[in-house]
Amino acid sequence: MRRRLAAVTLATTLLIVISFLVPLGILVRRQAEDRALSRAESDARSVATAIAVAASFAAAPMDTAAVEAVLGAFGSPEGIGVFLADGAVVGAGEFGDPDVEVARQGTAFTARTPTGAAVLVPVITGGNILVVRADVPLDRLNQGVRTAWLVLSLLGGLLVLVAIAAADRLGRSIVDPVASLRRATADLGSGDLSARVRPSGPPEIVQVGRAFNDLAERLHGLLQAEREAAADISHGLRTPVAALRLQVEGLSDPTIRETLLEDVTALEFAIGAVIREARSRGDEGPGHCSLAAVARDRAAFWSVLAGDQGRSFGVSVPDAGCEVRAAAKDAATVVDTLLENVFAHTAPTVPIRVAVSVAGVLTVEDGGPGFDPSAIDRGASGGRSTGLGLDIVRRIAERSGGSLRVTGSEMGGARVVVEFGPATR
Repeated sequence: MRRRLAAVTLATTLLIVISFLVPLGILVRRQAEDRALSRAESDARSVATAIAVAASFAAAPMDTAAVEAVLGAFGSPEGIGVFLADGAVVGAGEFGDPDVEVARQGTAFTARTPTGAAVLVPVITGGNILVVRADVPLDRLNQGVRTAWLVLSLLGGLLVLVAIAAADRLGRSIVDPVASLRRATADLGSGDLSARVRPSGPPEIVQVGRAFNDLAERLHGLLQAEREAAADISHGLRTPVAALRLQVEGLSDPTIRETLLEDVTALEFAIGAVIREARSRGDEGPGHCSLAAVARDRAAFWSVLAGDQGRSFGVSVPDAGCEVRAAAKDAATVVDTLLENVFAHTAPTVPIRVAVSVAGVLTVEDGGPGFDPSAIDRGASGGRSTGLGLDIVRRIAERSGGSLRVTGSEMGGARVVVEFGPATR
């Protein structure tokens, strides 16, 4: 955008400079020509006046000697010639000049010549017409024009450079704040609630920056209130659910008791998932962590339970690296939720495998009965579960710039693949 603004400013400045300098250059040239012709006309009229005065005092018509005497009185100026009535030429000029014949009609004028210009002034003496001709060569007509044009060109170049510098500064004052606002908007959209801008630039952009900061603060407050409300409600449900479990455990019918205990367990799991989700949406942005380190730590925690149940628990995690765009507690929530699903909804003998790739992809698969991939949507589980856990995992993955996929496993059960966005510093 800054380049486009500079290009538009440069083009506009060039048009202004050209429209200003071209007429000015033409005017300078014309002034130089007028100055040179005025000087030549003044010299020619001075000589003509001197010849007329000399002729008035002479007893005979002006001849070559008399005209030479007059020119000598002026220092025999270069480029001035006198054409006598008999065709003789004294000074500069050639016999038979057609412009001289026109001037003999009694008209003074300026004529253009191949070498420049000529000023012709007729002199009437005793019935004879003499013509004074002053040559003006091209170098005298254009005297000082090149220097003036050079100065004008330098001035135009200076104006263009000043315009480019001003356009660049103006572009920075507009583009940089807009670019900063765009980056902050992208960060806020990706889940970084701490994204703010420092309002700068023109007043309109400053107002937009302040409005963005106000919006981010308001959004942060609303989400914080939502998290606190969800956590409070979930914590408040724990007591009545615990009382419900005690009452169910006291039922005498074992069939009804087992069925209701499954429902209570699912409810407890859903409440726990809501609390984890509320805590995972902290005040800080998405953060960064090593997925390998988190997966290794949580796998070690769950391997104890797998050992107690006699499960096969495979772990394939790189030694280091796998930096992803997610907070460590969010990555831990993903691993815990997926493993808790397997432990809660498969038989104790079902094998489990956890793998992490260097590209930041977490895979949890099992040899159980599997489940419908639509369970990743909230409340879409086909079993005695809310499906809330996978929905939490999906949203954490999407906040990091990744995704969640559910497919069949080579082990015979479900295969859940969570792809995190790469860490950006």
